[in-house]
Amino acid sequence: MMPPLDGKVAIITGAAAGIGRATALLFARAGARLTLADARADELARTAAEVRRAGGEAVTVTADLARPEDCAAVVAAAVSDAGRIDVLFNNAGVGTMTVGGTVETIELDKWDLALDVNVRAMYLVSRAAVPALRRAGGGSIINTASVSAFRGSAARASHAYAASKGAVLALTRAMAASYGRDHIRVNAICPGTIRTRLTADIIERVEREVAEGRQIPLGRVGEPEDIARCALFLASDDSAWISGTQIVVDGGALAAAS
Repeated sequence: MMPPLDGKVAIITGAAAGIGRATALLFARAGARLTLADARADELARTAAEVRRAGGEAVTVTADLARPEDCAAVVAAAVSDAGRIDVLFNNAGVGTMTVGGTVETIELDKWDLALDVNVRAMYLVSRAAVPALRRAGGGSIINTASVSAFRGSAARASHAYAASKGAVLALTRAMAASYGRDHIRVNAICPGTIRTRLTADIIERVEREVAEGRQIPLGRVGEPEDIARCALFLASDDSAWISGTQIVVDGGALAAAS
């Protein structure tokens, strides 16, 4: 059997670490040619080196996706390198350790940062990528949302983050409705608690709760590879008739809390 992404060209934003890095490695093993973007140049270079050691091909773009010109540059680099785009994984984001707080406590610049990186950058990269996806005959856009779009937390208030991830889900549905005629599928992934730098402040507490049989029915916190495998499914032709929806990847936590 051919690898599931054989011959496909994929952009991954937020590729320097965590979910982005895990997805880059999995996509490379699945046969994709990659354009990897992140603001952290040194870590991004390490991801690209790991991809190449795994036998994959990757170009990197150091990009601050709060800057519109950098969003366009990511897509331009992919088209320049490979001549086409088949998959866009809008994964870059800023987390609750940076933009936490309530509407009373969060500073305006932090509120704006949450919306700029988590939503506006997704719009800008997608706007640049859709014409290339259309020329390729269609493809897949995958947006990283969060279970925070469905529930709040009194213990870890993050109003700006929750608002941004709710907007991601609405944007995903709207894009799917508009671009289906171009054979472009648009879906979202909603991670639960994943072991990354974005959850460093809560991971020990959650692990204690899981050990006590609370919070996550499947009995462990998530790993970046759990999200990467979902992204691979949505990027591949295995999900050819799935568009406009979200997949919750949280070990059953949201269902247990409902």
